[in-house]
Amino acid sequence: MSIQIPLHIERPSLSSDPVNQSNAFRSYLNILGDSQAKDESKLKAAQELNDSFDVIIAHSQYQTFLDHAMRVFLKLLQEGTSHFIAELHIQQVRKLVLEMIQRLPANDLLKPYAKNILSLTFKLLEFENEENVLVCLRIIIELHKQFRPAHSAEITHFLQFVKSIYNELPNHLNKIFEPRGAIKVKELSELNIDALLCETFTITTVQTEKKTPDNSNISYSLIPKAVLSLKVLQELPIIVVLMYQLYKNHVHPEVAEFIPLIMNTISLQPPQHLRQSPAFNKEVFVDFMGAQIKTLSFLAYIIRIYQTEVGHHSTLMVKGMLSLLTICPHEVAHLRKELLIAARHILATDLRSKFVPLMEKLFDENILLGKGWTTFETLRPLAYSTLADLVHHVRQLLPLADLSRAVQLSSKNVHDESLPTSIQTMSCKLLLNLVDCIRQRSEQEGGNGKELLVKMMEVFVLKFKTVSKLQLPILIAKHLPPPALTPPSNSATILAPLTPGVPSLAPLQSPATPGNPQTPATPATPDIKTEAVDLKPAPSPAPAALGQDKESQEIEKKVKFGFPTSQAGNYSVSDCRALVKTLVCGVKTITWGLANTKAADGNTQSKQFQPKETLIYIRLVKWAMEALDVYTLNTCPGTPPRAQPQQTVRTKEEKEVLEHFAGVFALLNPLTFKEVFSQTIDYVVERIYKNYALQIMANSFLANNVTSPIFATILVEYLLERMHEMGSNMERSNLYLKLFKLVFGSVSLFAAENEQMLKPHLHQIVNKSMELAMTAKEPYNYFLLLRALFRSIGGGSHDLLYQEFLPLLPNLLQGLNSLQSGLHKQHMRDLFVELCLTVPVRLSSLLPYLPMLMDPLVSALNGSQTLVSQGLRTLELCVDNLQPDFLYEHIQPVRAELMQALWRTLRNPSDQIAHVAFRVLGKFGGGNRKMMIEPQALEYIEQEELGPALTVSFPEHKQTISLPVKNIIETAFNALKSSTTEPGFYRKQCWEVIRCYLVCSLQHEPDRQQTIKLLSHTSFREAKIVSGGSPHYQCQDIQARQVHQMAVTGMFVAAAIKELRTAVLPTMVALV
Repeated sequence: MSIQIPLHIERPSLSSDPVNQSNAFRSYLNILGDSQAKDESKLKAAQELNDSFDVIIAHSQYQTFLDHAMRVFLKLLQEGTSHFIAELHIQQVRKLVLEMIQRLPANDLLKPYAKNILSLTFKLLEFENEENVLVCLRIIIELHKQFRPAHSAEITHFLQFVKSIYNELPNHLNKIFEPRGAIKVKELSELNIDALLCETFTITTVQTEKKTPDNSNISYSLIPKAVLSLKVLQELPIIVVLMYQLYKNHVHPEVAEFIPLIMNTISLQPPQHLRQSPAFNKEVFVDFMGAQIKTLSFLAYIIRIYQTEVGHHSTLMVKGMLSLLTICPHEVAHLRKELLIAARHILATDLRSKFVPLMEKLFDENILLGKGWTTFETLRPLAYSTLADLVHHVRQLLPLADLSRAVQLSSKNVHDESLPTSIQTMSCKLLLNLVDCIRQRSEQEGGNGKELLVKMMEVFVLKFKTVSKLQLPILIAKHLPPPALTPPSNSATILAPLTPGVPSLAPLQSPATPGNPQTPATPATPDIKTEAVDLKPAPSPAPAALGQDKESQEIEKKVKFGFPTSQAGNYSVSDCRALVKTLVCGVKTITWGLANTKAADGNTQSKQFQPKETLIYIRLVKWAMEALDVYTLNTCPGTPPRAQPQQTVRTKEEKEVLEHFAGVFALLNPLTFKEVFSQTIDYVVERIYKNYALQIMANSFLANNVTSPIFATILVEYLLERMHEMGSNMERSNLYLKLFKLVFGSVSLFAAENEQMLKPHLHQIVNKSMELAMTAKEPYNYFLLLRALFRSIGGGSHDLLYQEFLPLLPNLLQGLNSLQSGLHKQHMRDLFVELCLTVPVRLSSLLPYLPMLMDPLVSALNGSQTLVSQGLRTLELCVDNLQPDFLYEHIQPVRAELMQALWRTLRNPSDQIAHVAFRVLGKFGGGNRKMMIEPQALEYIEQEELGPALTVSFPEHKQTISLPVKNIIETAFNALKSSTTEPGFYRKQCWEVIRCYLVCSLQHEPDRQQTIKLLSHTSFREAKIVSGGSPHYQCQDIQARQVHQMAVTGMFVAAAIKELRTAVLPTMVALV
């Protein structure tokens, strides 16, 4: 029991008057400076000053106080002797004085005293006790940081002093760890302090036989000398670093001399027999380890500067670091953290290769992490990332056994859901970086690297499954709008292992004993314990029942205790995307490695995989295509997923990932590729339906000359089985149509390979399309399918397919011709016309069926711009390649309509079409004018009356000619309404036409006599005016009324035009 001797002193409250305060502070300083004053009075004065220190610093007389205080403080510390019993009043006074010096603001007022303070503190280091020296070290650090004093002999002396401490440390090792109890004496005066201080390294209790009022023994604390103190040793390295930063040029050689001392220090450990002793003092051991790790941190700071010198002692350094990792107490997490951070810096240099012979120990989690619960929970990310960096940089030097251990540990981390997603991603990256090394080492050592790669592939596929079944549902839930009522969820249920068939990759059983992979007896190729996983998706985690009773909730809380904390709340879309991207790159790299790695017997196998390996790729398709849905989510929570289906990918990154993923299967042997997608084509199309961006995969397969014919065959067979759905389900129909187009497009890309692919299915595609279109609710898509087929292979370079098409021609042309001549919606009719004109056969094969093309040809020339272009191409082809007599004979039935349409095309808005029409007319020669004697198509006029008209008479003719005004007024009105009409002349002329018509349509002024008679009539002057009960006058000529209405409206439109307003307004006012 350690007690403090109390001082029963009544402390008066400090006066608020500045003068009184100043006098009080001065009196306290005088007491401290009085050599005759009792220690008890000095302690009281020091405590009063210490308690009022904030008031002193802010006082107006602070500078005067500082000058007085410095003289007193420095004198007291210099002239007084060191004391090593903590309870002595004079020791407490010295400590308080040092603490007050440390609290002084490091400003310009203090600067004149800095040199004296530093000189004193450097001297105190050598003979003062631990507690006071720890304050001295803080003062040294603070003053050097603030004032940066010039280099002096004291700095060199200080560095020599620190070296001497390190030099002597091994000599004290046994004494440091020697079990010892409390020191017992009759009374304190009997204590031989000088003798005890030589063997004291931490604060030690001294018990006396004197009793306290409660009958317990009075005890004291013996403070060690600073030169032997383990706590002081922990603080020295940081000051050496500071000195190096400030005086680099002066202390470079001295700091170099520390390196062998550091190596010796970190290699020290307590003797085995002392460590196993029940009386072993763990607190001393923790202090000693703390000093070693601080020393290692010092090495980490200077290692790049002194890399050559450190290299000479690298063996000792490696041994020391592994020793520290091995013996670091499991319960002291902060020490292991500092150790790992220092190791990370050291392993970032070229000296990392020195650790290669001892990599097996680093893969042992008991050495790397220890067995402490706190270290396991908090330090795994740091430890695993440090180890991963090391393995990544020395992977070319590792034997297959160590590579296998790296795979084992990384695989476990990939599937440890208690680790952050970033660490899982990092483990995946490490695995994919090991692939080439495994391949090379396997060949050099004759090991079975291929088996290791297969197991790595299983790890990645299982991770895809975990992402799709565990992470994606949580992320989707985050991105959905919050429901009105959320049932309480059972986090333990959500985080249950999804793959019970894979024990070594499941989350760890207990955090108290983290599962470390056991090193096999034969270290040639240690095994990753993975088993084949069922192809069926694991059931989705069920939410907790809404009505859980109190008892079950309590049991649940008990069960959760001690389990790794869930990372579910930390999942983010960006992390998940990074993980999926790494997984995709990983499976591609592993697939390459598998295809290029020799088997265990040394024979190079073909790229074709065994059935169990093929099954892994089938599972890869299943789970990876689902995991890729992470790109459908927005990165901001609370916003719903993007609308599907989308015609294009959302980001450049998504496109790259999908292309990489497709590249995985391009590396497979064609037979394996066929096996994988024959089994999964239903699922692939279903996934493309739900996430259209995945269509990039299909594009990539069809754009690769090896996989194109295989995948096209599989896809077209799948689509043919489902053609009946294209007539009813529009969404599916659109997808199937796009996939058909992809297949047809691949024929143009790789004609030699894909013509053979399409040839057996050509008849079925055409015949089924025509048959199903006759009975389908929505036949349009079947004809779009035919159009896509015709356009894809109609370029004139697919003779194999043209030959296959010949037997289909009669029925196909007859059917299409009858459809185009029937009554259909315009878009359907246009499609039939195009199909008739684009049948993919040579012109020579079409000759017997040329009459069937004439009606569609006329319809095309009278149709849309696209059809006109197609019609002109077909007609020009016929004119160029057929004898005129033969051609005229066949166009005879439609000659008039054909030529009229051709002449009409000359006025086509598109110059290019008009140019082609002109060229075709020229190629017809004189035949282009024969149609002029044919009956012309007359326009039927429904109205009998002409409506308003201009009457024109000629002297030689009795009969007048009437020219209808309606078209003139309509043209003027439309020109005024149009914004494209040229301002100025044309607008003015349009208004003039309308004005003249309105003026002409007014009734002539009545006879003057009649007007005078009316106005002078007595009834007009005296009779009561009857309010009009008669209906408003309405012109009976409907056409005249419509034209007049159009002219009046035109006047209003003209009035709204700024440039015409002045001219229009008088007429409008007069008329209205």
